[in-house]
Amino acid sequence: MEKILSSFGALLYGMRFTMLFFYVGLVGIIFGILGKFIYETYKLMHTLIFGELEKIGLIIKVLELVDMTMVAQLVWVVALAGVSLFVTTGHFDKAHIKKPDWLDHVNTYNLKLKLAFAIISISGVHALKTYLSGSLDLQSIQIVTMVAVIHFTFVLSAIGISFAERLTRES
Repeated sequence: MEKILSSFGALLYGMRFTMLFFYVGLVGIIFGILGKFIYETYKLMHTLIFGELEKIGLIIKVLELVDMTMVAQLVWVVALAGVSLFVTTGHFDKAHIKKPDWLDHVNTYNLKLKLAFAIISISGVHALKTYLSGSLDLQSIQIVTMVAVIHFTFVLSAIGISFAERLTRES
């Protein structure tokens, strides 16, 4: 029985490299976001130079670009930290690759907290964009209220994650 459990454990440990497919997919998503970001930046610049755009429209377009940037950063953090935590750290042993300082302090809890705060930031940008693009009719007010409630839920979730971690550290 011990040999079977040991073999099964070795198999599971060896399968950690299958996670690379997920991280490669995340890198593909980052490149997709980059393409969309470049396209939207080009359209905005073209409109700024040759067209007309109101101040609120400009702010909303810029917030959309900020939103894409933050989503790309979130995906990058997940991919890099995931590879480092769950697959290998050997790729940082080469002299020409500098390991980011924050990666030394990342564990699954810190990664969850980073994700929670990134989601809060993205949600905040989205809430601001929704607020700025709305009008004063009842439907817009309901949408803005719904977005604010969802954003507040994300904030409470991050506080809960932080509180739970503090409780586990103290015991």
